[in-house]
Amino acid sequence: MALLEVKNLDKYFGGIHATDNVSFEINKNEIVGLIGPNGAGKSTIMHLLIGLYKPTDGIIKFNGEEIQHLSIHKRIKKGIAVMFQHSRPLSRQTVLENIELSLLEDKFQFFYKNDIKEQAFQIAKNLGLEFVCNKRPSELSFGIIRKMELAKAIALNPKLLLLDEPFAGLSHSEVEEFSKLIRSLTKENFSIIIVDHNVKAVKDLVDKIIAIHAGKIISTGTPEEVISNKEVKREFLGEQTKIENSNQKQTDLNAKILLEVNITSLSYNKAQALRNVDLIVKEGQFVSVVGLNGAGKTSLFKAIFSFVNYEGDIKWHGKSIKHLKTAEIVNLGISFVPETRELFKFMSTEENLNLALQKVAKNEAKKRIEEVYSIFPRLAERKKQLASTLSGGEQQMLKIARALVQKPKMIVLDEPTLGLAPIVLEDISKVLDYMHTQMNLTILLGEQNLHFALRHSEKVYLLEHGNLICDCTMEEFKERIGEKYLA
Repeated sequence: MALLEVKNLDKYFGGIHATDNVSFEINKNEIVGLIGPNGAGKSTIMHLLIGLYKPTDGIIKFNGEEIQHLSIHKRIKKGIAVMFQHSRPLSRQTVLENIELSLLEDKFQFFYKNDIKEQAFQIAKNLGLEFVCNKRPSELSFGIIRKMELAKAIALNPKLLLLDEPFAGLSHSEVEEFSKLIRSLTKENFSIIIVDHNVKAVKDLVDKIIAIHAGKIISTGTPEEVISNKEVKREFLGEQTKIENSNQKQTDLNAKILLEVNITSLSYNKAQALRNVDLIVKEGQFVSVVGLNGAGKTSLFKAIFSFVNYEGDIKWHGKSIKHLKTAEIVNLGISFVPETRELFKFMSTEENLNLALQKVAKNEAKKRIEEVYSIFPRLAERKKQLASTLSGGEQQMLKIARALVQKPKMIVLDEPTLGLAPIVLEDISKVLDYMHTQMNLTILLGEQNLHFALRHSEKVYLLEHGNLICDCTMEEFKERIGEKYLA
């Protein structure tokens, strides 16, 4: 009998089908990886298993007993524990005290049993935390805090351990160490489900992989079987089967350098997001920064627009912009299209565009809006429609149009293809071609859809765990890495 059985699991959020007839099994002492592109439904499945969400339909069996109706604490008592992606330790308590709290049978228990300290210390020792037991979280590195979070989950004495993005924010050496630690835990007689965007680390660690896309399981099997699956490769790398370059324009080698990035370090608390990233964008160039989710693309763009602090420097036309405010950077002629759909949802399409033109004369503003309507005729048809009622593709178009009406010298786009259907991707692709070849715009694109990025790019930077792995032309990228990227 399987330890966990999931049968025909459905979850709706309004009209969104987040999980669609999902069925799988987890055996005892098995490590299973759950992978998929952003928005595939991985987190929804994890939340359904732990009890944060109730399924719309379907069955979850644990040790042969249906648990889909049980509350979170009852599932924990049955033997399901989770280590969440974001660490939230009790900051005033030591490492040992954080672990001790997980060992309490009753969270309203005010007195420890005599052996709790010994149990907590033994768990800490097993995870290599014995030398930091008396330290508080503020004194620890990010990697050590992640180990402490793992220790807290293990202290719940689980039969099934859910790990949500355990490798996020870890360095290469820390990922290797954490992987060995996770592998050793199966000796403790429990099973593990890992959700992580680090496909390579998951592949090397697990016994089985379940690949999910758009709420549906598209492949299940050994790591080799799933990673080599054509549909899995397509959903991770893009919709095309071949890497083709649709961009005919080539930037002059002697073109002026517009943007120069030299970031030695960028961290969130103690999690290092970028290390020694050097990047150059020349006038009129189309440059792509590619990498899986969590590689550091968004952090790089946030640094360019002064949303986050970093060590190093960023120059525009040879002058440092590190100490400028975001509005001052935008006024230099750099527009940003963020990953999230940051629109004023209860304002119309045209009202959203007009907000970007507050300092522009009325006649000029009208002219610019008509120009973007000629590029996006669908937006012209929906100019009086509320942004919240637009489709995902139309909202993405509106974001790009809002950036274009500012007449930028360079536009930075973060994951413009995220969550879009193939037919909409083609529309976005044509727009990017037009912007680059007809409008002579300099473009810096961040993408995890490798094929989409390569078909447009003159130059490619590959980020992996915050490190720059490759800096080359599109042709060089195809020869050196290309479709072997997930292998």
